[in-house]
Amino acid sequence: MSAQILILSQSHLEGSTDQVCQWLSHLRIPFLRVNGEDLCQLQRLNDLPANENISAVWYRRKIHSFPAKYQLKKADFNTEYTLKRFLIDEFNGLHSYLFHLIDRQKWLNDPFTEESLNKLQVLALARKCGIHTPFTEIVTTKKEIESLLENYTAIIVKPVSECIFLEDADGGHYKMLTKTINPANLHLVPEIFFPSLVQEKVDKKFEIRTFYLDGECHSMAIFSQNNHKTREDFRNYDNERPNRTVPYKLPATLEAKLDQLMKLLHFRTGSIDLMVDQQGNYHFLEINPEGQFGMVSYPCNYYLEKKLAVLLGQSIQVKGPQVL
Repeated sequence: MSAQILILSQSHLEGSTDQVCQWLSHLRIPFLRVNGEDLCQLQRLNDLPANENISAVWYRRKIHSFPAKYQLKKADFNTEYTLKRFLIDEFNGLHSYLFHLIDRQKWLNDPFTEESLNKLQVLALARKCGIHTPFTEIVTTKKEIESLLENYTAIIVKPVSECIFLEDADGGHYKMLTKTINPANLHLVPEIFFPSLVQEKVDKKFEIRTFYLDGECHSMAIFSQNNHKTREDFRNYDNERPNRTVPYKLPATLEAKLDQLMKLLHFRTGSIDLMVDQQGNYHFLEINPEGQFGMVSYPCNYYLEKKLAVLLGQSIQVKGPQVL
């Protein structure tokens, strides 16, 4: 079999992946898309893609939902949750085997780093690259928050890992978002709590989502501060009154520092979140190697899906062990 591109994704809610596949087809670049759901249909390990047939790997997503059905003799919320966690761990064990099966240099992003990306580590690396980050701390007591509020008018709390969607026993759904703590709502904070990431709250002028693609930054300004729904977290989308978004050009010095940071992480793609305060200062927030880029590509006319397809196609033309 001739060399081809391997795309690891999911079968649902992947418009950007679909667009990249369409561009690959249009450009006549051979590719194989393996959705996480497909791994549930494997007959044996030999059905996995062979290293010698793959020239480059784009790790986009894992899975949307498990197609395999299961049944418990005595089902309740706790046992259902425990079983789901077990199935996720089992699936991750199979999925991560691909990281070892295919040569590491063939991946657009280092898969081991991407899988275990740590916000605290990324913030520390950003500071080493000369990129400003908001004051960040891990706290466990109300007393520490009171102390921080003596220096900052407000702080925000968000996960050390990633936000998740929650489902209760009645089927209700809840989303986890960034929240503000200030003297007015401090009384709601318990005396002792699980280790939590807090940051100084930046008085933002606007937010920036940058999609980094092989050394180039494609940025978009998001004017989220004037909408009460998106003021704290633009992911709390207002579909009736969407935020205004426009193409944006970062300072060349900042782009160079972001490029240095991405190279340290061995990432050739990824979404970068930044914030600009009222004084025009830039604040680095985080990197999401799987971050959505359609939201930047379409309104800004960047055609990132085509650029990514072309980048992947270049690997087939390269000979030797360094395929990318």
